[in-house]
This record gives sequence, C-alpha cells and structure tokens, in this order.
Amino acid sequence: MREAQDGEADEVLRVLERAFREYEGRLDPPSGVFAETAESLARRIALRQVLVCETGGDLVGCAFCSPEASYLYVGRFGVVPEWRHSGAGSLLLEAAEARARELGYERTRLNVRLVLDGLRRYYERRGYGAIEYLTHEGYPGPTYVQMEKILR
Repeated sequence: MREAQDGEADEVLRVLERAFREYEGRLDPPSGVFAETAESLARRIALRQVLVCETGGDLVGCAFCSPEASYLYVGRFGVVPEWRHSGAGSLLLEAAEARARELGYERTRLNVRLVLDGLRRYYERRGYGAIEYLTHEGYPGPTYVQMEKILR
C-alpha cells in the first residue's frame, strides 16, 4: 500500500472504472465514480487523499481518504475484479485505518448502498457498524448507510 503519485491519475481512473463497472445499472442513483476524471483525481492525489494497492507494477485497488471534522472518510474504495478475494481490499482498508490513526482520528467512516448487502456484510466483518441511513437527493427513502469503525 502506498499513496498515489503525481502522474498516476489516469491509472487510478482505470482502476475505479474497472472496480465499479459491475455496479452500472444496479445502483440508483448511479455511482458518482463514473463522473471522476483524470483531473479530479489528480487534485485528490496532490492533496495526498488517494491510497493505492500495487502488485507487479500494476495498480489493482484504491481508496480515497478524506479528513472530516471528527473522522476520516473512506470512499471510492475498490479493487479490480481479478484481485478480489486476494486480501488486497483488506490491506487497503487497513492502510486507510492506519492513515486515520496517523492523522489523529479515532474513527473511520464509509458509505455503502443498501442494495449492496454483501458489501455491507464485508465491512461489518471488519468492525464497521451502521450509524445512519441516508437518502440521495430526490429519493423518497434511504438509499445508503453510513458505517463507522472505532479505531483501537
């Protein structure tokens, strides 16, 4: 695990597109990941907000780490399909939690769409619990859950 480097925005964008492709047509509203551009990613990389998982010189996963007032928000968390179930996701999540500790945070948060029940269970097995059910603008009821882990 390492921070994404200047000049890697195109590569991070490819990882995101591959990691989230399976959700096209499954998420309503659609994932905002497909609105990302190399330019938007370059700005996050410059702010040191993108962690990547690399193997054999190829990026296989990424996670965005955004400092908030009382927690580190972990978003755009994804691993390309052929590297899932390899431990890459767990390593990325551990790296994000380590980043939170380095920054002095005692908790991390992330959001999971309600239709992605298996993903929610994945985070629960790693110590995350639901703290709030939230609704995307324009929708009548909850569409995602915010989950939190208290870091020890």
